[in-house]
Amino acid sequence: MAEDSLTSEDFRLLEVALKAKEKAYVIWGFKVGAAVLAEDGKIYEGCNVESRISGLGVCAERCAIDHAILHGNRRILKVALVIEDDNVFDAMPCGVCRQYIYDFSDGKALIITAKTKNGEIVLESIKVKHISELLPSPFSSKIKQ
Repeated sequence: MAEDSLTSEDFRLLEVALKAKEKAYVIWGFKVGAAVLAEDGKIYEGCNVESRISGLGVCAERCAIDHAILHGNRRILKVALVIEDDNVFDAMPCGVCRQYIYDFSDGKALIITAKTKNGEIVLESIKVKHISELLPSPFSSKIKQ
């Protein structure tokens, strides 16, 4: 993804995610920050929170979506996700988060990911994907809540 094809909104989401990453509670993994753009134009942040018991923690993306829901926003348009540069090959949501993003975006969200180094976004690491690229066969039903 070319840096010049990103919007100022996309960069704002990445910056909010970068700040949220510093609030992460990490016991054994690595810090992750996320930010979601809700349908009403507001941005909500989230970070990963780990537990000593596997399965009790929460990923940054779900934390940010839950933050939006807490404030009355049930539809998200974009998700930004950042991780430290030296932790994994690519910054991408896990499978559980992909389904969660799908659920709260009606399958239409854009996912903007990047690595960070020394407190800054690594520009050449930025990627933009549509949730349908990351989750081509989501769990879905015709029942709407």
